[in-house]
Amino acid sequence: MTKRITFLSLLATLAMTVACSGGAPAPGDTTATTEANDTTGAADNSIYGLACDGCNDTIVVFLRMPYRDSDPDTLDVLEASRAGHIYGTPRIGDKLAIIRNVDDTTVADMVVSTNALQAEWCYRVKPTLRERADGRHLQLTDSLRQMLMVEREYSLVIKPDSLVFSKGFGNSPRTSDDRSDVVYPKPRRYRQWYVRNGRLMLAEAALDSVGGVKTLTVDTADFVKLTEDTLVLRFADGEHGYYKKVESEE
Repeated sequence: MTKRITFLSLLATLAMTVACSGGAPAPGDTTATTEANDTTGAADNSIYGLACDGCNDTIVVFLRMPYRDSDPDTLDVLEASRAGHIYGTPRIGDKLAIIRNVDDTTVADMVVSTNALQAEWCYRVKPTLRERADGRHLQLTDSLRQMLMVEREYSLVIKPDSLVFSKGFGNSPRTSDDRSDVVYPKPRRYRQWYVRNGRLMLAEAALDSVGGVKTLTVDTADFVKLTEDTLVLRFADGEHGYYKKVESEE
């Protein structure tokens, strides 16, 4: 089944790439509103499309969603590039989320390549000392503190089809009662992601009693930086930086 799904996805991508070159769009495309879905029901001012040949620092060329029998559109992105509002490098076949200028619809104020987001984004966390029953913390020597206060690598894994999950959290037992002397922060258990109004939406979800997916909360982040190896997001509590996980070559 996995091989069949992968093969069908490849066919869909090839068909849409042909459309960017002037051929017929993929028939029966159902991905047109994937990034536009939102649990809040708020209006989305973005337009979505598929990057075509010709994208550079001054223009973005894209086939607009939903993919119909039409030619690619072109928008001016010179000022957006100068302002650092092009997030990810649009490549042929990438899905794009675009915010147009309200006064000049031939100009894009922001472009996000959602394909550039799809990676394992890592960050380092430090533990805190566990609070004792009397409300006080353990008194540690400098050497013991250094041994216990070890950073860990967490990661946010952003996958295709709006899937996302966290890795690397949890405490390792150090004592007989399975209670460690330090506590590592617990990240949100995100399950879905999408880009809406030029912002990244991360939804924490859980299964309900009948096996359906129930959205618990949605965190919203502004893009600060998105390059080949770096992601910086601004949440309500401040900016968070991530580095891309690079698989070691054996």
